[in-house]
Amino acid sequence: MSKIAVFFDAENVPSAIVPEIISFLSAKGDILFQRAYADWSVENTKSWQNQISKTPIMAIQQFHHNQEQAVDKVVMMDAIELAIKHDDIDIFALVASDNGYYSLSLRLRELGKRVIGIGEKEKCKPIWVNSCNEFTYFEDLEEVDEDILLQSEDKKDSNEFEDFAIEKFLEKAFDSTRLYKDTNTVLLSQMWESILRQKPDFNVRDYGKKTALEFISSFEDKFKISDDGKNQRTFFVEKLEKNENTASLRKQGKIKRRIGCYCIISSDDKSGDYFFYRNEINPEFKKEKLEKGMKVDFLVIKEPNPKADNSKDKNGRATDLKILK
Repeated sequence: MSKIAVFFDAENVPSAIVPEIISFLSAKGDILFQRAYADWSVENTKSWQNQISKTPIMAIQQFHHNQEQAVDKVVMMDAIELAIKHDDIDIFALVASDNGYYSLSLRLRELGKRVIGIGEKEKCKPIWVNSCNEFTYFEDLEEVDEDILLQSEDKKDSNEFEDFAIEKFLEKAFDSTRLYKDTNTVLLSQMWESILRQKPDFNVRDYGKKTALEFISSFEDKFKISDDGKNQRTFFVEKLEKNENTASLRKQGKIKRRIGCYCIISSDDKSGDYFFYRNEINPEFKKEKLEKGMKVDFLVIKEPNPKADNSKDKNGRATDLKILK
């Protein structure tokens, strides 16, 4: 697994994008160093200070002393020093929209490091973008739902969402895990690492299970577990594909309830209710705020089953939601 060092120029990076950046980079390896640089005495860094209070990022103080690019210079010196001292760090992520970092990127590549640049699309010039091995814009990062497990919600209001929420959490962990060789499976051990990157204190005992294998195996309609047949077995996880028979059916309805990043949609045809996960909204409506009573059009991926014993199976599943005006 790749080892990653992340350097934030906090004076030209919005703090709100930090969870998305960490999620994006975590899918590429193990983040060992996270450093954010700024003059933290300046008023406009307060939002960053709030973010650092809940994210394990080391804050590096640098007064400007009437110098231009004072922060940039410290970032460059520290990154080069880290690259020379740590052969095990193979990826350097430079988070900044300041085009002057292109020279640091080139120097790191000369030292044998892979460089990932992340910045704002309108501000980043070609020389900065092209100096990196890979470049991603803030605007293209997938939104992160920090309440995906509903742990901060009132249990009374979120009970019927819990099973659905854990399914989405596991799907996200699977999707962020590298596929094994040329297969459509991932190693169970690596998927578990992805789970812990999302939530380091995740414990299967909270869900009545003893092992990761037992826990993921319990979602038999979402994942298939296999092994290599050897004495000391290696386990693989495959995500089961959605039912293609319902994948082309669209319906309309209204948002009935909303808790955190989830909604329940009541269909106009009275067929039942459908769970919906906010990140699966149609890209055209990504910036829209979903509200109770809102009229929507959605793609059915699972029909409701009114005879089911629990709400997870009783409700249907919806995706590709579009807002109707």
